[in-house]
Amino acid sequence: MHFKLKDIYYKYRSGTYFCLKNISLDFNSGGIIGLAGANGSGKTTLIRIILRQLVDYSGSYTIDSREEDDISANFCSQYRIGYAPDNPILDDTLTGYEILRIICDLRSIKNEQFEHEIKLFCDCLQVDEWMRVQSCKEYSNGMRKKISIMCACIGDCRFIILDEPLNGLDPIAIIGIQRLIAYKKKNGTGTLISSHILNFIEKNADTVALMKKGKILFFGPLLNLQNRHNHASLEDIYMRLFKM
Repeated sequence: MHFKLKDIYYKYRSGTYFCLKNISLDFNSGGIIGLAGANGSGKTTLIRIILRQLVDYSGSYTIDSREEDDISANFCSQYRIGYAPDNPILDDTLTGYEILRIICDLRSIKNEQFEHEIKLFCDCLQVDEWMRVQSCKEYSNGMRKKISIMCACIGDCRFIILDEPLNGLDPIAIIGIQRLIAYKKKNGTGTLISSHILNFIEKNADTVALMKKGKILFFGPLLNLQNRHNHASLEDIYMRLFKM
């Protein structure tokens, strides 16, 4: 899939200023994109526009050259996009496995693929028997985050969006996410990852988007950014661009 956003401006109805200003992005769904910026820079708002959760913006947004005007709830299923929000909401009456089974049915995932990916994801994210026997109301924040990430990634999604997926995760699970997104990329599925962990983005992303006060400071290959800054690390570059 080819995503193209041009001259996007957005402000919340209760606000008096634009939280996104002149955003233009052009990217395909096969790579790994790292999205970074300070708190309040507009990262989650941008993600919600990409997902068509926010539609009252100015500018244009196309997927495969088709102008997006669908305001129904079918956007993610139509384009097979998986999404894990920063603060996942799960049905507290169900176990994580039961929720994943529902996702399996909705996405028409064959049982063999479902069980293979469940085993892989559980290994990557350090998920054990609690997923099958405990209801979500008993889960910690980190456990809820892991189930949300699994829901986003299970099946044949064409693109995955993970908003702050590392928050609340233990170190082994963070390493496991690297394995998970690499596995998906190998199978043709790219990922957009919003994160404050810059060395994670540097290690895993092909493309980087840096946001500051609602604007894109840089969007393009990570190597191009580093070449502009004498091959410095992403952390050093970020400090130069963002330090007040």
